[in-house]
Amino acid sequence: MNLSRLIAIKNFYSSILNNKRDMFIYLPDSYEKNEEKRYPVLYMHDGQHMFFEDQKGESWDIHTTVDALVSQGKMKEIIVVAISHVEDTRISEYMHANPEGHNIFNTTNQGELYEEFLTQEVKPYIDKEYRTLPDKYNTALMGSSAGGLVSYNIGFRQSATFGMVGALCPFFVSVDPRTMEDRWLSRVYTEKKDLKIWMDVGDAEGFTVMEKHVRYVADVLIKSGYRPGYDLMYYLAVNSGHSQKDWAARVHAPLIYFFGEIGTPVRVDLHGPEAVGIDGLKQTLNAVVHFNSGFMMTDLDATYDVGDPDILEVTKDGRLIPKKAGNTLVTYRNNNLTAHLEIAVVPHISDTVTVNLSVKVPAFTPDTDMLYAGIELPKIQEGLYGGTFEVPRGISFEFRISRGLGMHETDIQGREIPYRKFTTDDGLILNYEVDQWVDLIPENCKR
Repeated sequence: MNLSRLIAIKNFYSSILNNKRDMFIYLPDSYEKNEEKRYPVLYMHDGQHMFFEDQKGESWDIHTTVDALVSQGKMKEIIVVAISHVEDTRISEYMHANPEGHNIFNTTNQGELYEEFLTQEVKPYIDKEYRTLPDKYNTALMGSSAGGLVSYNIGFRQSATFGMVGALCPFFVSVDPRTMEDRWLSRVYTEKKDLKIWMDVGDAEGFTVMEKHVRYVADVLIKSGYRPGYDLMYYLAVNSGHSQKDWAARVHAPLIYFFGEIGTPVRVDLHGPEAVGIDGLKQTLNAVVHFNSGFMMTDLDATYDVGDPDILEVTKDGRLIPKKAGNTLVTYRNNNLTAHLEIAVVPHISDTVTVNLSVKVPAFTPDTDMLYAGIELPKIQEGLYGGTFEVPRGISFEFRISRGLGMHETDIQGREIPYRKFTTDDGLILNYEVDQWVDLIPENCKR
C-alpha cells in the first residue's frame, strides 16, 4: 500500500514579495521508512490546483499520477512542492519585465521578485526542512499558462539552480481578439542553457494560447542548439483545451521525461489537414509518437516520404510546402513505425473564416456587457449575446460559457456539463443556450 503523504504549510511568508501563501508538500512512500534517502524535487506553480479542486478550477491530482508512475516503475520517487498563487497578484508575479513595454493587464510585473522568492526563500527552506537532492540535475520547475511562462523565464534565468523546465501551454502572447494583434509577454531566449525542456500546447485553446506562438519558441530553441527528442520535448496535444483537466491528462509525460526513462516508441498517430493551399494558410503535420512507458511527444525531427514530390514537400519538422494542385500520400517513418495521410493540394485556402455565434442566457442572469464562449461575445439584446466574427481558420475552442472566473454554466440542476468545442470553418453558425450558472444555483438545487 502506498503511504505517500501531503503536508500543508499555511501562510508561508515572503519578505521579498511582502505577502503570504500556502504551500503543499508531497512526500513519497519511502520518505519515513528510509531516513538516509534523498529525493529530487519538482516545484510547481498554482499550487492550490495541484492536489485539490475548488469552484474556480479542477485539480491536476499530481499525487495520484506520481504514485501510479512510481508504483509502475516508470519514474523515481520525488518530492513535489506546490506553491499556491496569491489571488490578486498571480498575473503580476508570473510576468517578468515585458519586452515591448506595454501593460496589457494594468499591473506591475513582479516576475523577477517571484523568481527571487523561489530561489532565495522557498528552495532554501525546502532544502533545509526536507531530504532533497538540491543540485540542478535533480530540481525541476513546472507550471501551466502564466505558470508555464514563469517556469520558462525562471528556468533560463536560473539555469544553475533548475535543470528541468516544464512549460505547459506557456502564455507567451496575449492576442487582442478584436484586432488579432500579437502582444508578446516575454522575451524569447536564444542562448543554449543546460536544461531539459518540456513544452506543449493544446490544439483547442482558441486565442488563449495559440500553437503558432509556442511552436515559434520551440523553433528558436532548436536553432539555439536544443535537440528535439533529447533535451527538448515538444507536444501538440490533440483535442486538448486550456484547463486543469487537460494538464492533468498529460502531466505523466514530463514526469517520465524528467524523472524516469521514456522507453521505446510503439505507435505513431499522424495528424494533419485534408487539404493545403498553394496560397494562403500555412499548415503543418503533427506526428505524435507514443512510447511503451506511456510517454508521448510530437516528432520535430521526422522522416517523411511523399508519394508525388512534385505536388508536395514535407520538412522534417512537419511543415507542408505545396507545389502544385493534386493529391498525394504522405508517409511518416520511425524505424519500423509508419503512419500515412492523404493530402490534397489546392490553389488557395484562406487564412480566416467568418463565424456566427450566439448565446441565449436565462432571465435571472446578472447584467453584463460580455460573455465568454471561446470568443468574447458582446450583448446584442436582453438575454442574448453574440455576433459575427472574422477568425483564423482551423483553430479549435474548448470551453464552458462563462461570465467570468468561477461563473461558468451548468445544467439546470447545477451539475457540471461537458466542455463545448468547435473548430472554425467556412459558414460556421453556432447557437448555444445556458440553463444555469454555477454561482447562481438556487438552494433547492444544491446537494
